[in-house]
Amino acid sequence: MSNGFILHEDSQRVVIATGFAKPSDNRKTGDMIQIWILCKAEDPVTAIRTGLDRLICGNCRHRGHEENGVFGVERTCYVNEGQAPLQIWNSWKAGNYPPLRSLEGFVGRKVRFGAYGDPTHMPLSLALAIAGVASGHTGYTHQWRKPSLQGWKQLLMASVDTVGELVIARSMGWSTFRVTPDTDHHTVESLCASDRSGTPCADCLACAGARGGIQAIHIPVHGKGAVHFMKGGVL
Repeated sequence: MSNGFILHEDSQRVVIATGFAKPSDNRKTGDMIQIWILCKAEDPVTAIRTGLDRLICGNCRHRGHEENGVFGVERTCYVNEGQAPLQIWNSWKAGNYPPLRSLEGFVGRKVRFGAYGDPTHMPLSLALAIAGVASGHTGYTHQWRKPSLQGWKQLLMASVDTVGELVIARSMGWSTFRVTPDTDHHTVESLCASDRSGTPCADCLACAGARGGIQAIHIPVHGKGAVHFMKGGVL
């Protein structure tokens, strides 16, 4: 079996799932099938500099800002785009991922919707079908305000950046996930299990949307963009 498959594509994006033939080595998430949303026209590193990453990340503020024609300045996203996303894009470009023909590989597995990019760029019907045969999933979206995407609340967490956004998202029926500076958090928010006890996502699965009830999870800032976050990139 191939380690990765193309789940969906349009003229601008390709959605790829990896982790079928060998377990994921991501210690934070544990062994989960990882789903990546990538720009077709440019590799992830270049797409950030040109601003084309808006096609996969939408209005996410963690993309950074534009300065003198260069985008992604003071980026606060935790993902290191020059590592796994770039490797997967290069592998896709080389034709190493066949189209998905069956959901068999997802049966009984844990799935991470959106290891990079916003999962709402894949069909909701496909995501629901995958979640229906998987043994658990996690997922997040910054596009939770859009009326056309409200059906995703059953599968994904609303990625919120302020307490005000948390309140609004919860009033709309979304579970929430928020990256916070140090120990700052709202009283309804619970600390991510990976920080609280070292439990990987695959064993926790609290970030599975609102299907089982509205949750509110927070995690202290971490990853590649943490330095810009703490400098005030996100309030």
